[in-house]
Amino acid sequence: MSANSARQVVHYVTLASDRTPGLERYLETLGSFGVTPHVVWTGSPYPGHLAAMRLLKDHLETRPAEEIVVYTDAYDVVMIRDPADLVARYRAFGAPIVFSTEPGFTYKLPGRYRASRRYPPAGGRSGMYRFLNSGGYIGTAGALTAMLGALRYEGAPDCDQTLINRWFMDHAAAALDYDQTIFASSACQVGLERRLYRVEDGRLVHTRTGAAPVFFHFPAENRIASARILDMLPGAFKRLPPRPGERWRFFKNMLETRLPYLLDRPAYPLEDLVGLLLFRALPATVAVGAAVAIWPF
Repeated sequence: MSANSARQVVHYVTLASDRTPGLERYLETLGSFGVTPHVVWTGSPYPGHLAAMRLLKDHLETRPAEEIVVYTDAYDVVMIRDPADLVARYRAFGAPIVFSTEPGFTYKLPGRYRASRRYPPAGGRSGMYRFLNSGGYIGTAGALTAMLGALRYEGAPDCDQTLINRWFMDHAAAALDYDQTIFASSACQVGLERRLYRVEDGRLVHTRTGAAPVFFHFPAENRIASARILDMLPGAFKRLPPRPGERWRFFKNMLETRLPYLLDRPAYPLEDLVGLLLFRALPATVAVGAAVAIWPF
């Protein structure tokens, strides 16, 4: 299928409340491949994730049920390669919905660890990408409308990934992009950019799965990490300047991600344990030891 054919049969959509440098970067990168996405404006200030999901559902209800729809976040997503084979990649999964994946598990409801045990093991060439990421998914408009309509919004935390995780664990009508064939995500991988990715023939390729994703998502974007990815690519991608405190967060996240990477395992719960030991237990132990050392007995 040609790139023009892919653009004709796919509806690209995102959500946004304001025009920001991140949104402009998103629009520019899609535009560089001839793609014009539909922006569902949520109104400003942003009404929250769950209200935004309802607006997305309302929009999808206006689309033909069998139309293929790609949803991604806007402010922290870039398109990094031609989407000519996007439809073929989606259809190869044999599922009505395909979600992006990540090593971490976002679940802001009671019983997080117990809920994580219900997940199937990572099914790709790497053992890291076990859990879904709600920043990128593809499916028919009908399937996505039904999924968004089935989310249990009442009394839930304002976290779409939590609700979609709960929906996924209760339904078999979705697949996960374990190998990052469509969606790549930097979640729980800060500092690993040059270990996990390389460039071949102008395309970003995952070193463990061999896949060349179409989109790259930087959840809660660390702009140092995103610049390291974009610096690897030949295109003129816009870099966003680091924000205050981002260098410390980059260093902290880099320490937390090393063990899951070395073991080729999901970040949850390993990353939480590493963070607990390095940034809570160890400083507390040092502080107690110092206090004992200087206390006048």
